[in-house]
Amino acid sequence: MIRDGRSHERFRLARPVSVAHPELGPLTIPADPDRFETDLTSVPAVFGWLVGSTGSHLPAAVVHDALLDGLGTWGSPLDRRAADRIFGDLLLISGVGPLRRALMIAAVTLATRSRAGRLARLGVVAHLAAIVLAGVWATAAIVGAVADPPWMLGGGASRWISALLGIALVPVPLAALWGRDLRHGVVAGWSLAALLHVTVAVGALLLLVDRLDRAGRAVEMRWTDGQSTGGVSLSPSPEAVAASSTAEGGTNPSTELNENRRLPSRSGSSSTSTTMI
Repeated sequence: MIRDGRSHERFRLARPVSVAHPELGPLTIPADPDRFETDLTSVPAVFGWLVGSTGSHLPAAVVHDALLDGLGTWGSPLDRRAADRIFGDLLLISGVGPLRRALMIAAVTLATRSRAGRLARLGVVAHLAAIVLAGVWATAAIVGAVADPPWMLGGGASRWISALLGIALVPVPLAALWGRDLRHGVVAGWSLAALLHVTVAVGALLLLVDRLDRAGRAVEMRWTDGQSTGGVSLSPSPEAVAASSTAEGGTNPSTELNENRRLPSRSGSSSTSTTMI
């Protein structure tokens, strides 16, 4: 499993987050560290270059998490589909472009369908798996490893054109497996078909970096073999302690927002870091 450093990070709000919905009015998410944690925008590492964990979409992502957690205007967990609709509206008014907005809405819809029952989950898995298999088949055909798939016709330029048309056409009928979310399925299918090779390349690079990091860390630990860290102290300085105390007391808001403090996770796991934002 590739871990990009964000997969075990959780964040707590240092202040309430308030956004204005065009129909529902102000939506305020209180700062409730005992109840609410967020991972900001849930983006797999292989897609981090396309949609970051922060940006203009961040308020919408935090509000979406909070509504599913039962915080804010309703006081109880909101239906996932209603939360997804609000998320899309907030992305629009936040100025997120149409391409990234469509991708993010398709992503949350995929998550919703994966929790909507076995049949819906099976449809999503079958849809994505079929597109991956079609992409692998077409790629193998282009390099001459297998026979051409039925959507690749002719030879020369027409063969390449039909291969590109397959990216646009093949995901459309398969999106019927998304049921009433067909349009989001089309977006997800197009995205996966178009970015399949890029995703594989980025995933391979991340895996390589991860393995090199692990090997390098093992060499470092073997080299030091329990020796001292060369006089470098990992204890917080008096200034850092003072800054933390000021932030806890609330007398210096800018310090509280910017010091990036790590707090214990609610789950008690030492592998999860929690930060105030």
